[in-house]
Amino acid sequence: MKPLPRTLAALLGMAVVLGACAVQTGNVSPSPEPSLSRPTRSEPPLATLPASEAPIMGEVPADILDNIIADASSRTGVDAGGIEVVQAEAITWTDGSLGCPEPGMLYTQALVDGYHVIVAAVDGEIDYRVGAGGGFRVCEGRQPGG
Repeated sequence: MKPLPRTLAALLGMAVVLGACAVQTGNVSPSPEPSLSRPTRSEPPLATLPASEAPIMGEVPADILDNIIADASSRTGVDAGGIEVVQAEAITWTDGSLGCPEPGMLYTQALVDGYHVIVAAVDGEIDYRVGAGGGFRVCEGRQPGG
C-alpha cells in the first residue's frame, strides 16, 4: 500500500478533528425552530413551586394574581372583592410582546414563559399579560369601556 501524500493526510486529519468538535458542541445538525404562530400552554409540575407560589385559579401564583386584582381595582374604582377572575393560566408567549404588540415597538424574539389573566369588573374585562419575572401589563384592546 502506498503512503498518502502529506497534504491529503493533513486534510483528513483536520476533517477528523473538526468532526469531533462538532459532535462535542452539539453542532452536528441544526435543530428545528419552534413554531411562532401561537402561544402554547406550559404546565410546570406543582412539586417544583415553593409553597408561597402555589397556584390558585388555574395555574397563576397567588402573589401575581393578588397584584393583578389590586391593579384592576385601582383602574376601575371597584373594590377588590368585586373583581372576578375570568381566566388565569400559565402560557408560553411567542415573543417579548406577550401576545400584545404595540405599534412601533421592538420585542425580543424568544419564547417567554408567563401567564394570561383576564379579570372582569362592572365596566368590562381587563386583559393582563404577565412575563417571566412576574411583571404584568394590560393588553389595551380588552380594557373596560374599550
